[in-house]
Amino acid sequence: MSEDLKIVISLKDSKAAVGIQAPECDPVFSTIEGELPTVLERVPGLVNDARVRWGLNPRYPKCETNLEPPRPAPAAAAPRAAARPAEDPVKPRLL
Repeated sequence: MSEDLKIVISLKDSKAAVGIQAPECDPVFSTIEGELPTVLERVPGLVNDARVRWGLNPRYPKCETNLEPPRPAPAAAAPRAAARPAEDPVKPRLL
């Protein structure tokens, strides 16, 4: 396995999302409570955990489910407007 690593840290409101990726391996994601110094202390352990995981299985399991898109549901008939009687042009319209 290559020694190349990509480590991404995203901080927001004292929470960090950490992503670690190596070539030919799926990324490993973690969340950590704390400010940047706390997160940076934990990164070496997260990298070690990721390497152990990649040593067992570098890729996520292949999807075995049927991925055919579902058939569209039959379209519902549009509601019909109530038939209105035609106005008689001879009769004046009253209020």
